[in-house]
Amino acid sequence: MSELKWTATAPAKSAWQAMPFAPGLYKYYLSGGLPKDMNWPAELTPLKRGDLLYVGKATNLKGRAKHHDIQTSKSTFRRSLAALLGLQAQWHGRSAHPRLTDVDEEVLSVWMTQNLSVQFCVLPDAAPLADLEEAMRAELCPPLNRDGRTPEQVHVSEVAAAAHGKALREKG
Repeated sequence: MSELKWTATAPAKSAWQAMPFAPGLYKYYLSGGLPKDMNWPAELTPLKRGDLLYVGKATNLKGRAKHHDIQTSKSTFRRSLAALLGLQAQWHGRSAHPRLTDVDEEVLSVWMTQNLSVQFCVLPDAAPLADLEEAMRAELCPPLNRDGRTPEQVHVSEVAAAAHGKALREKG
C-alpha cells in the first residue's frame, strides 16, 4: 500500500469539492477537537488531533462527497459520528437507515467542517478498490470503521446500533 499516491491532508469540505469523477480511497482524520460530552469511554484509546478515524472507498469520489457532506442516512461514517455525538436520528420514508433531524444534520455538518480533514488516493480503475480498502482497514484499524477488530471499533458499532434501534422504536 505504500505505492499508493495520497493527496496532502486538507479540510474535508474543500478537499471533497476538489475531487474528480474517479474511483479512489479516502481517509478521515481528526484535525480539531472532540466535544466534551462525546460518548467515548475513558478505558478506550483516546482520540486526539491528527488521529486517523475512518477509511473508505468510492467508485466515484465526486459522487461520494455528498454522502459525507449532508446525507447521514447514506454514510456509515456520519451515522457513527452522529451516534457518538448523541444526535437525534429519525426515520423518513423508505430509507434503510434513519437520518438526523434537520437541526442535528446541520450540527453534525458544521462539526465535521470544523474538525475533520481528509486525504485521497485516486485510482485508474475501480477493480482493486474493495481489496485495497479492506487491506488498509485491517492494517490501520481506524476506530470509526465498524470492523470489530479493536475495542474502539466494537464501541462505535454498539453505540451506532443502539441509536439505530432507538430510532426504529420511535418510528413505531
